[in-house]
Amino acid sequence: MAWLLSLEGRANHIIGGDVSMRAVGTTPGLFTLSLNQYWDATKTSVGNQDPTVTLLVYRKNNPVLVERITLLLREIVPLTFGNAACASLRQLSFTQGRYYADYQFDTKLYTDPGGYYMVWERCCRNDALTNVDSFIANGVAMAFYLEFPAMLKNGTNFYNSSPDFRLPNGDYICINKPFTFDVGATDADGDQLRYSLVTPLNGYTTRTSPTVTDESPRSSYPTINWKSGYTLSSIIPGNPPLSINPATGVLSVRATEVGLYLFTVQCEEFRNGVRIGVVRRDFQLPVVDCSKNTPPPAVVTANGKVSNDVIWCASQPLVLSVDKNPLWAYQWQRDGANLRGSTSDTLQVRTPGTYTVIKSLANQCASDTASQGVKVTFVTAPLVTLSLAKPTPYCAGDTLTLQAKGQRDYQYHWRRDGKDIMGEQQSSLRVYQSGVYEVLARPSLALCDGQDSVRVVINPKPAAQIQPASLTFCPDESVSLIAQDMVGNRYRWIRDGVALSDTVSQVVAKQGGTYQVTVTGATGCTALSPGVLLTQAARPVIQLDSIAPICLSAGVSVSLTGQPTGGIYTGPGVLGTQFSPERAGVGKHQLTYTVVSNNGCRAEKKQWVEVWDSPRLTGSTTYFLVKGKSVQLVTQASGPISQYQWEPPASLNQADIASPLASPESTTPYSLTATNAAGCTATLAVLVEVTELLFIPSAFSPNSDGLNDSWIIPNIRLFPNNKVTIYNRWGELVFSSQGYATPWDGTYRQERVPPGLYTYQIRTGDGPLDTVYRGQLMVVH
Repeated sequence: MAWLLSLEGRANHIIGGDVSMRAVGTTPGLFTLSLNQYWDATKTSVGNQDPTVTLLVYRKNNPVLVERITLLLREIVPLTFGNAACASLRQLSFTQGRYYADYQFDTKLYTDPGGYYMVWERCCRNDALTNVDSFIANGVAMAFYLEFPAMLKNGTNFYNSSPDFRLPNGDYICINKPFTFDVGATDADGDQLRYSLVTPLNGYTTRTSPTVTDESPRSSYPTINWKSGYTLSSIIPGNPPLSINPATGVLSVRATEVGLYLFTVQCEEFRNGVRIGVVRRDFQLPVVDCSKNTPPPAVVTANGKVSNDVIWCASQPLVLSVDKNPLWAYQWQRDGANLRGSTSDTLQVRTPGTYTVIKSLANQCASDTASQGVKVTFVTAPLVTLSLAKPTPYCAGDTLTLQAKGQRDYQYHWRRDGKDIMGEQQSSLRVYQSGVYEVLARPSLALCDGQDSVRVVINPKPAAQIQPASLTFCPDESVSLIAQDMVGNRYRWIRDGVALSDTVSQVVAKQGGTYQVTVTGATGCTALSPGVLLTQAARPVIQLDSIAPICLSAGVSVSLTGQPTGGIYTGPGVLGTQFSPERAGVGKHQLTYTVVSNNGCRAEKKQWVEVWDSPRLTGSTTYFLVKGKSVQLVTQASGPISQYQWEPPASLNQADIASPLASPESTTPYSLTATNAAGCTATLAVLVEVTELLFIPSAFSPNSDGLNDSWIIPNIRLFPNNKVTIYNRWGELVFSSQGYATPWDGTYRQERVPPGLYTYQIRTGDGPLDTVYRGQLMVVH
């Protein structure tokens, strides 16, 4: 891209830019949105660079604002000038400010067949523009513009990326000289692109603030006003004026007026002949007078002498030269055509023609000048011819002989690639390297050498080296043999001296033996590879020790043993060579033992390991029994039980069943052990507490005769939490005692009660054995 040096005048130093949107992957509505601004770096300060920009997105039909999207300034990239000397002289320094972000559109909002457009506006353009009327009210604004199609068409996602203009270079136009410049774009979807010059947009923004507050719908944006004398067809006056190739996007002009010119390139994209999108990029191009720094023409000398006509023997070196000075840059021409790469102050000539040199300043921007023409003519040399007897192709390792045929008294001199071959003066030459071979032959009385040359191409032999994936392989497996694959190569494979049918660069070997490949290159050169010996090895035979069922409650690991040793166990609960029932859990588990032999053959064998859960016993752990009675010790197991065992077996009717009858004479602790078929055990502790019956006398005589004066209950001490209450025949409480530490002496309110029948209630108060005794007591005096 081309930009003008900074000019004085009101400007924000944004000298152009464009908008683009590129689809990200295949996610519908996901795009990378970019806005590129181009700044005059010599005048732009940080304050002139907006930290953010806001894109306004409108529907085209019956315009309505769909949404606002804000982008951050992410990168600042300097632009590269093709002519560094001219850029430095004119203080040209431009940068690209890139605002971008990935943005997810709601595709349901973008279904209108008429499409949508995206715009960014800002004030103001340079007042110094030559072709723009910048003195209208409020100045000239700028608007960067992009159109895009609906994202949903007939309910189907429509994918499209906008055309993307390339990063521009710096440049300028010399007045009255042809100028071309490529402003083309690329399209990620491969759509057809068409280019045109259009009038730049003015926009609605006329304030200096970058914030756009006017969001009313826009059906179109206003354009700038061309200054009098300038039109879209004459943006840069010239012969011809500025134009663009609609297919390639190449600008061309032969400018006739100095100035700073603004214009816009529009790129339309078409898919299947239908226009689906538009992007626009603003430009500013300077036209300058380059003649002010024109250097004087160079003076060409031939072998040190100034001459316009040189007659020379073709076999002798001829050197044209100009002044050697670091201030100048040169470009040599023959018959008006540039000689590629000939930019030094000397030129070795081997072809007749008229030679000139174009001279310019090496470190300054300047016009160039052409030297006088030097016409070089070669005289006829003695006839000599070269021949090479061996037919092509010539391959590395071949011995070739070049034969010169001339007169008997010729003296010979040989060169390769323009350099003398010392010591070779015979009519024949042995050749081992590629190159252009030249023979110079001169009769004894001749002034000029005869010359003939031939290009010898000695082709390298193709690479013939087999790369096996392995030298050994296992039964039912194969080995890939790979020869270097080059375009045009032909292959012939051999095993143990017998040709195989394979003719490709890679074969799959399923048999042992010595393999070779003959490779014939595109040049016809052939090479045979060294032999590769493949050996088919045997797989290891695996034997595994059996593993009995294991109890989960055992809490120990089981060692895994397999032959041959050194293999790897895998499967649930495996840790190295140990099997952990606790990690594996209850169930039947398949373990795999894998062995890789020294020759790389792999074998594996599987075995099953069964982990049993320990049985769980449930039942009451405490029973209360009155002495002389029996109680059934009821238990249940979580699974089948092979054996029950109660300890101690005394006082049990059976010691090997789940729920025996217990008849102990005193409190007895029991333990039940249950064992399942795998030998897994569970235990349950049971306590049987035995108590005696309470003995209650039915009468006593509280008459103070020392005999039977208190109501003594002999074994009530066995029930320390007892409560004793006594009532008279009218239901009146005459005695109450908690614990009955002091027996009743037959008194109530410190007076002896009348003889007769009384009612008693005794509560033993011992938890599960709590018993209430009721009866009548006779008081006798």
